[in-house]
Amino acid sequence: MRSDLAEVFAHLRREPEEGADPVSAMRAMVEGYGMGCIGAGLAACRVMPVQIGAMAAEWLVPPAAGDGRIVYLHGGGWVAGSLASHRAIAAELALLAGQAVLVAGYRLAPEHPFPAGLGDAAAALAHAAANGPDGPGQATRLALVGDSAGGNLAAVVALGLAPLAVVPRPDRVVLMSPFLAITPVAGGFAGEPDDPAVASDAMGLVAELYAPGCDPGDPAISPLLAPDALLAQLPPTLIQASATETLRGQALVFAQRAWALGAPLRLSLWPDLPHVWQAFIGKLPEADAALAEAAVFLRT
Repeated sequence: MRSDLAEVFAHLRREPEEGADPVSAMRAMVEGYGMGCIGAGLAACRVMPVQIGAMAAEWLVPPAAGDGRIVYLHGGGWVAGSLASHRAIAAELALLAGQAVLVAGYRLAPEHPFPAGLGDAAAALAHAAANGPDGPGQATRLALVGDSAGGNLAAVVALGLAPLAVVPRPDRVVLMSPFLAITPVAGGFAGEPDDPAVASDAMGLVAELYAPGCDPGDPAISPLLAPDALLAQLPPTLIQASATETLRGQALVFAQRAWALGAPLRLSLWPDLPHVWQAFIGKLPEADAALAEAAVFLRT
């Protein structure tokens, strides 16, 4: 294994602080997930805090931003992640795409279980449709991006399953290592993945924290199980996943269903990389390449 990849995998395998409860351990892990990696985007973008109801959010605005707007939903198993933890990756995407990115600080479980965070995600998209970083004004182009659990929220919102009366339809959707069902799903891959970030045996705990007592087959929780009629109307979507991560099967099954229905979905599979490798900007060349791929997709 390459030395840079070995270092990243060793970082992700580090043991949590002794005595830490599972939620605190997950939150600490997600805050330090990217090893402090940053790219040119963080220095180039203006950071503009905004309040959407009771939710804190922030715009990341690159120089000479175009008319498009992107909403970014961070990962963290629905219980972790913050504006700070994903600022660097969102800023890099803003710079590469040449569009302002709104990062949503949606409510987290277990303090705020399903559907609180989902409602916040939809509210962020509605806000970005009607407001830019400099004030009110309708978006001419609107995209939705999410990683891991944020990818789950993005998929649910894009499918029209969010608990809001009116949610705008995004023009483009990017899902990075998305969590598309709350239970493991096989999908044509042999062997158990070596994934230090998302362990199959821990998925039940995360699901119980996020959606206690809920039906795991509810497509608002597991969008992989969305009805054909909704999946067929999916906006143009790019899924990026590693062929060696636990959630790889979900990505493949979701893509196969979408393809069978004629939905405009692209699946970009990358070998030998960790879950949400895009966070390792400047450390893994594949992180830079994947963000560049996403930016091109968002611009076209």
